Amino acid sequence: MHRIRVTLALVTALLLLGSAPGSAQGRFPPDSFKNLKVLPKTIDQRTLINTMRGFAQSLGVRCVYCHVGREEQPLDSVNFASDDKRPKRVARVMMHMVMHINEEHLAEVPDRPKPVVEVRCATCHRGVARPRLLDDDLALMLADSGLDAAQRRYRALREQYYGSGAYDFREGVLAQVARTESMAGRVDNAIGMLKLNAEYYPASGNIPFLIGETLLQKGDTAGALASYRDALAKDSTIVPARRRIAALTGGGSQRP
Repeated sequence: MHRIRVTLALVTALLLLGSAPGSAQGRFPPDSFKNLKVLPKTIDQRTLINTMRGFAQSLGVRCVYCHVGREEQPLDSVNFASDDKRPKRVARVMMHMVMHINEEHLAEVPDRPKPVVEVRCATCHRGVARPRLLDDDLALMLADSGLDAAQRRYRALREQYYGSGAYDFREGVLAQVARTESMAGRVDNAIGMLKLNAEYYPASGNIPFLIGETLLQKGDTAGALASYRDALAKDSTIVPARRRIAALTGGGSQRP
């Protein structure tokens, strides 16, 4: 049997997809809680409410994401005891998963430094309900809906989440998406994602170099040359771009 520690930091870690306890419908907060299956049945009112707030913040959701009720309605109208919603049922699985990680797997780490690091809801979710990495999200969008939809998705996510830590918006992420698309032979997708990347990182020399590589893969020598020259204009230390230009123009080897 696994020991359950009801501190906000740990319990926030335990429910990655929502809250588990139930509440007597018709009064909020209730005097007692129904249908507690993971959290202690003796949990006090203040701890439970703070725990639920922690879940909501970590996932970027509100109560009715997991509980049966309607947005903008009083909390005393929400059926907290019901298990009808899938996110609440999944949450219990996630609680046990994190308990195993924190109390068993991490406990076996040799010479574990103190204070110990524990997994929390926000460790993975960082403010989003489904914690996909940005490159995985965009890869799925490219596969399901195409380049235009993936570009719109990136812009929308960046607009909503930039600076929050929910997604990694650094230059390398779109470059990796483009690299994966290029390796799969989807060069137009790769070029499109790299051009999108260039909008947000216009001073980068690496992006036009990668565009040049992809255009060369496509057979567009003139376009590749222009991109390699753009890369060198922005960053003269990109030696591979200089070598590509020399090879494509018949200039032989050039000094870096």
